[in-house]
Amino acid sequence: MTDELLNHPGALTGDVRPTASYTLRVNGVERPVSDAWIGESLLYVLRERLGLAGAKDGCEQGECGACSVQVDGQLVNGCLVPAALAADSEINTVEGLSGAGGASDVQQALADSGAVQCGYCTPGLAMAVHDLLQRNHRPSEVEARQALCGNLCRCTGYRGALAAVQTVAEAREAALEAELDAAEQAAATAEPVAPAQATEQSFADLALAGELPLYADSELWHEADQLIPPQAQAQAEPPRPVEPAWSGTPAHGTAVPVGWEPTPAHGTAADAAAYGTPAHGTPYLPTPPHGIPHQDPGVYEGAPPPGAPQQDPGGYDGTVYATDGYGHQYPGYDATPAHGIRLPEDENA
Repeated sequence: MTDELLNHPGALTGDVRPTASYTLRVNGVERPVSDAWIGESLLYVLRERLGLAGAKDGCEQGECGACSVQVDGQLVNGCLVPAALAADSEINTVEGLSGAGGASDVQQALADSGAVQCGYCTPGLAMAVHDLLQRNHRPSEVEARQALCGNLCRCTGYRGALAAVQTVAEAREAALEAELDAAEQAAATAEPVAPAQATEQSFADLALAGELPLYADSELWHEADQLIPPQAQAQAEPPRPVEPAWSGTPAHGTAVPVGWEPTPAHGTAADAAAYGTPAHGTPYLPTPPHGIPHQDPGVYEGAPPPGAPQQDPGGYDGTVYATDGYGHQYPGYDATPAHGIRLPEDENA
């Protein structure tokens, strides 16, 4: 009975850890991983299951940087990343730096600068330098130190690694300048292609690609119409009616349309009738001096002189009030008495 329970398909075995099967894309190659414990780190899967031993196992705590790899373009410690979570990511390791079996410029610079002794930290340093130069093509020494501070080297120190960074940066910059100069010289010495030849070549390319020009003003437009069968042209939508364009300002010397009236000249009778502006030269009646009645009695009577009674009996009556002691009269205002003089009693107060 005990044997039957142990051999049952659903019976628990000694290893009850959950497993999973997935595929990792490493250095552009799909690599399947089957029946792997979901807790295995990316470093373990790369080394033990896929045989990529470039990344080193130094501390398994993310402190030494010997296991540095790139996941989706980001430099990470492989010992801290669960491999199952990187199934849909692009993974780059130190094996992917070299091409055609040779060392990359970063690896060669590290070797030439003496940054390699025991070699245990070298793969992580190479990945860190590679990641730095991808993000910053001309890093300063301070920026290089900051980029390499996560990689521990207990043999040679960091002078060789810092020198390798500058060597690779300068070599890549010189190569880029040489490539640009060569392209400019090639463009200057290239023979111009005849327009007809260029048109025929472009038209042939479009015909092979099964595409038509996109712009109606292109020289290929009319030739491309020949590729369309007559039946297709007959079934095509009829052209839309062309809306009349804006005529714009008529040319100089064109007769003025009938019924068009120009703006009246300044000062003319039409100007005065249209805008209310008096004709040029018409005298303007200024405001009369204080106390002098206006020429038009129906408009403005003029302010009465100081002290004179107003013409309107309902308004100012001309009453003269107390003065300030200097002969100045203040209509409508009783002067303030001297200090200390008692005001007369007012029945209405």
